[in-house]
Amino acid sequence: MRGFVRTVKRISEGYQGLLFASLLAQVVMIFFNVLCVFLLQVLVDSLEGLDSLLNVSFVEEWAIFLITGGKGAAFLFENRLYVMPLAIAGAGAALAVSTMLRMMIRSYFSSGVNGAMQLSLFTHLERLPYPYYKANKAGDLIQTCTRDLDVLRRFLVMDLGNFNYTFWMLFFCLAILFALSYKLALVSISLLPAMFVYSFFLIKKVRERYRKSDDSEAVLTDKINENLLSVRVVKAYNAERREIASFDDLLSSYRGKFLSWSRLRGFFFASSDIFVFGSKLLSLLYSAYLLHLGEISAGTLVVAFLFIDMIVWPVRGTATSLSNMGQYLASADRVAKILDAEVEDVEAGLCPSIKGDILFEDVHFGYPDGNEEVISGVSFHLEEGKSLAIMGATGSGKSTLAYLLTRLYEPTSGQIYVDGIPISNISKKCLRSAVVPVLQDPFLFSKSIAENIKIAHEEASDEALLESIRVSSLEETLNRLEKGIDTQVGEKGTSLSGGQKQRVAIARALIAKPAVLILDDSLSAVDTATDLAIRKNLAKWEKSTTIIVTHRVMSAKDCDDIIVLENGRIAEEGSHEELLARPGLYQKIALIQGKMQ
Repeated sequence: MRGFVRTVKRISEGYQGLLFASLLAQVVMIFFNVLCVFLLQVLVDSLEGLDSLLNVSFVEEWAIFLITGGKGAAFLFENRLYVMPLAIAGAGAALAVSTMLRMMIRSYFSSGVNGAMQLSLFTHLERLPYPYYKANKAGDLIQTCTRDLDVLRRFLVMDLGNFNYTFWMLFFCLAILFALSYKLALVSISLLPAMFVYSFFLIKKVRERYRKSDDSEAVLTDKINENLLSVRVVKAYNAERREIASFDDLLSSYRGKFLSWSRLRGFFFASSDIFVFGSKLLSLLYSAYLLHLGEISAGTLVVAFLFIDMIVWPVRGTATSLSNMGQYLASADRVAKILDAEVEDVEAGLCPSIKGDILFEDVHFGYPDGNEEVISGVSFHLEEGKSLAIMGATGSGKSTLAYLLTRLYEPTSGQIYVDGIPISNISKKCLRSAVVPVLQDPFLFSKSIAENIKIAHEEASDEALLESIRVSSLEETLNRLEKGIDTQVGEKGTSLSGGQKQRVAIARALIAKPAVLILDDSLSAVDTATDLAIRKNLAKWEKSTTIIVTHRVMSAKDCDDIIVLENGRIAEEGSHEELLARPGLYQKIALIQGKMQ
């Protein structure tokens, strides 16, 4: 429960003052609501005669004192026909004002806290390290950011107010009831503890069933997300029927778990009516009995019955909310799982002016979810302004070196130096602004080509934009487009070919003027002539140390140095001519690709 409270406080930070004000206004509203009803007893007793007003409880004495301004029961009896209506009207007006005030504050709180919760969680997600996203499914994260946050918002906006309403309604009504007749008060609330005990035992079962339903819905969300990302593959292989059948199976599983949870909630909601109507019947019968004995007045009977009605329905609602606590706790657990994940500190460390001299010294690395090393004892030196090609079979660790150089992952052992400084001592923010990778399958936003390029450097001049376009050999493509550089690329760049997207991504990296440019198989989708043109432009550009991760000998041959990885180790190193002259993997790849050409 402490974890639940802590999670709610964290996601509603900044709006707790409004929440408190809303709850306080609700207390004032409840007070005047109870007062309006209580004044009915004073009115009924005043109509019975002066003796009824003289033989009242101390609570009613105080009410008479306040209503008459201290003039007493006799004054009230003589002027009851205008004093009591004015008193009830005044209490009613105060109730209307406090209700309106409470609704206004609640509206401000509801509209504000919803955005605050989403911003808080999204901000935390943005600050989490890259390995976190590899270990967690996108569908689960989307589910938490939408459904689970909505559940917690409903708790803050509605159920917390219900709890507050029930508590203070019980407090005021029971305080008056006990003052009027403690016997009637005890009998009237005798079934309420049983209702709370009944709901308490359901909370655990409801929580378990809701968690299963929620997890199943997250699987559905993940399936939808996966299909949207892979729609080309689904269409290409006529796999629509298979995917629909798979989704239907997941939907059936979710439906069964949702119905199991929903049936349990419905059963509790219906069965709790026994306690509600039982309490009302007991209070009515016993108050009639006390009236017959002369222990209470007719006004007390009327007010007691109204108070019981005012109590049992909120209590029933609160008991229902308590049965929903399983749902709230499950959602809070999922949100807390994200909020408790340690954020990435991108600011800590040095921020030198990086020039691009890179040294790997006996670097070892294995992924957290794997049992084997992916990189084993890799050592090489790349001087500032030089170019390096990294080749090797799939899974040999080529891209992992890029991950390590940008500190998306940290080496298990060994050290990486940039300009003679261990990168563990350089802030990630500083390092990543100087070491920029271009991936094989780059992501483009639903913006224009110009906006996609300038994301890396929004203040870049038009000259810098045109230069990055020229170096990435994107000019010819833009000339063929009707709107040129202002062409909207569509979601994830779907209006562009794979090679065009890669060139836009290269231009985006170049406009940031990186000290180290990493082309991680990012020329794989362009033709040989364009590949050559881009590499020639990069050689003349002379602004970056360049690392090219590639499968093509043609892409690697002009680099100053080439390393060939095999099972995470450097199997060969040298220039194109040196590696071609001696037997090894590079020579085999060159011969095979030469024959293919």
